[in-house]
Amino acid sequence: MNPWPSPRVLYFSRYQLNMKNLCLSLSLLLGMTLQAQIYQGFTSLGSTITLDITLNTNTDSVDIEISGPASGYYSVGFGGTGMNGTYIMLVNSNGTVGERKLGQWNGGSALTSSIAYSAITSSGLRTAYIERARIGASTNHYTFPASGGSIALIWAKGGTSFGNHGSINRGFGSINLINQCNIATTTLITQSICPGDSVQIFGDWVSQPGTYSDTLVTAIGCDSVLEQSVQFNAPIVNTLPSVSICQGDSIQIFGTWVTTATTLYDSLSTPAGCDSVVAQEILVNFTVSNTIPAAGLCAGDSVFYLDTWHNDTGSVVYNGVTAFGCDSIVTGRVNYLPTVDTGSIYLSLTFQSTMYVGTDLGATYYWFNCNTGAFVDTTMGADTLSPGNEFLQAPDTGYYAAIIVKPGFCSDTSGCKFYYVDVPEYETGISLRPIPATTSLQILLNQLSSNIDYEIFDLSGKIIACGTFQRGQSTFDISSYASGMYLLRLQDGRTLKFIKE
Repeated sequence: MNPWPSPRVLYFSRYQLNMKNLCLSLSLLLGMTLQAQIYQGFTSLGSTITLDITLNTNTDSVDIEISGPASGYYSVGFGGTGMNGTYIMLVNSNGTVGERKLGQWNGGSALTSSIAYSAITSSGLRTAYIERARIGASTNHYTFPASGGSIALIWAKGGTSFGNHGSINRGFGSINLINQCNIATTTLITQSICPGDSVQIFGDWVSQPGTYSDTLVTAIGCDSVLEQSVQFNAPIVNTLPSVSICQGDSIQIFGTWVTTATTLYDSLSTPAGCDSVVAQEILVNFTVSNTIPAAGLCAGDSVFYLDTWHNDTGSVVYNGVTAFGCDSIVTGRVNYLPTVDTGSIYLSLTFQSTMYVGTDLGATYYWFNCNTGAFVDTTMGADTLSPGNEFLQAPDTGYYAAIIVKPGFCSDTSGCKFYYVDVPEYETGISLRPIPATTSLQILLNQLSSNIDYEIFDLSGKIIACGTFQRGQSTFDISSYASGMYLLRLQDGRTLKFIKE
């Protein structure tokens, strides 16, 4: 026998099992209201095996009664039409009940027990009373459908030991679990009350409209629901057109002087004894008196602000009337905007050209040629007439500047700066030696027709030295220079580079 015998199921008839479900359902209903569903089905398998199943969704449990010959074993498989992988309940000839997962043409393997059972023998029949959870204890245990319906079955019977049963002692079948609880809800006559009153429904006093229910239990454990609706006798509410006043004014409503926004009511009585209400809403249109953000002005310009044009700075007061006829006073101010920093252009030196970079990330730079006054496109492929271009690499040597535009600032134009591009490093008559240099640098100017000014830059654009070259040869002391690359730029724009070790 199973080591967990349960007195609740020992020697129960089908009627006793139903009564057990009834008692269990009643005990659960004491703690909570549930919509119990009871599914039942009965079938015969072959000529000597019967199967009776009761599925209770309230307890999520299944009660199974299987009867068969007491002379040997018999078994029923659930949810399959063949042996391989099918879950079965096996009633052995000694009265024990087990669970197995069948193999392909063999008895498969025993499963961990998930059932409580008892078995009795009478008149050559052995009847097993089995109880287990609806949901299988593992993936190998069968899970019974929560909504009932048809379940495919296989069955077999044999001798005193579980083994080969022969072709005439096996077969297929099915069982249909039918809902026993399709009981219509009983709806009682609607109760009507006045707002503020109450009525007793199912033993409780109710003061709000709604549908209330009480759940009883049928003889087989199904819910039987009573519904009682409660509604208000709608009060008669006459809403008068709203009245508006300006802030600081007053008006008399139902004999009372009112100065604030509110809704007043006057109560009468309907023929049903409920209130009949007259409602009057009073709206207060506020006087507008506030300060708005200041407007910005650039010198020489004008700005439209508080319904007029202004070309100077100072406080501005607007006196008007709102759309509701109340006073409207708005105060503001016109201030000069700061001017952009026209020095926010950085000269970046490269090996053979210069590049102008706008350093103010909040500004937009529009580059143009100082010689022609025309806007230019950079060789980077970005049209400088488009916002966000902070770089200029001009198409040729010359003077260039930028119009600088920045939100919250007055626009301005930078000074024109000289831009060089594509100057050969070693031109005829000019040479540097040694390259790289360590302590001194010789500059040969054999074909120089006149003196020429020069500047020496590091790669960051910082001027390291400047002066004037004479014809012939000049020598620079570069022993104090840091190691790196330097640029020598002549007055005519030519640029040469050298390396200090």
